[in-house]
Amino acid sequence: MANRYGSFYDDISQVTGSSGWYGIYNSTHGVYVPVYVDQSYDNGGWVCVLANRRYTAGMNNLKYTDAVNSSNYRTEPSSDDSTNTLAVLSSLKNLGLDDVNIWIGLKFWSMFGGRKTSNKIEVAMFSSGTNGTALNATGSHTERYTFNFTDFDSANDYRFSGAANGSIVVGGTTPGLYNHATSSSAKLTTYDDDNDTNGGNCSTYYNNNPWWYTSCWSGNIFAGGGYIDGPYWTSSSSGYSRQYMAVYIK
Repeated sequence: MANRYGSFYDDISQVTGSSGWYGIYNSTHGVYVPVYVDQSYDNGGWVCVLANRRYTAGMNNLKYTDAVNSSNYRTEPSSDDSTNTLAVLSSLKNLGLDDVNIWIGLKFWSMFGGRKTSNKIEVAMFSSGTNGTALNATGSHTERYTFNFTDFDSANDYRFSGAANGSIVVGGTTPGLYNHATSSSAKLTTYDDDNDTNGGNCSTYYNNNPWWYTSCWSGNIFAGGGYIDGPYWTSSSSGYSRQYMAVYIK
């Protein structure tokens, strides 16, 4: 079937076509979640939940309620100081991965997990020197890392629970999303909802971008503010800033 998102399905496991945009129905909340699905990497079915292109302002000004409850896409090609933040686009099916930054609401991640490993959300994340590099284009990955976790702890501001089995596949460094955000039980902080351990609000320091901050971050995919406006694999050193990063789950 098709709607304004292109093909849509009642469950992610029903997707059997080529890599592309699909609308997946969430019966709990009664909404379709538009996502990009990679059908070539590791038996297919991998959903892109986070992605950022350098010098596009990340997901700045993303509100907490949207970071949790919405599918968020940013399409500006180059707008470091833009305040236009998010949109669920009816034209997603006409866009490539190099056209968008992505933040899929955290409450939806569990509907895409548990298909590779039962009761686990499997994560495959990578960096690249080219915007829109696909997950299956493994020869173009600068780094790639895999891990899994049980779910988000929604009662504690969506910190990761049960993160384990971290593995460096390409490159030689563990990403901050694993060795900082998950291991420190960091909570989601946005510019309008401060849950970090800093005396201020870390999100407001970094271009109002959401992240799992402590005081404040290592390997923030969205960064910005006083740092390079682009994804960081680890640390906050400019040497770890990348052109493009993406996180997929299954």
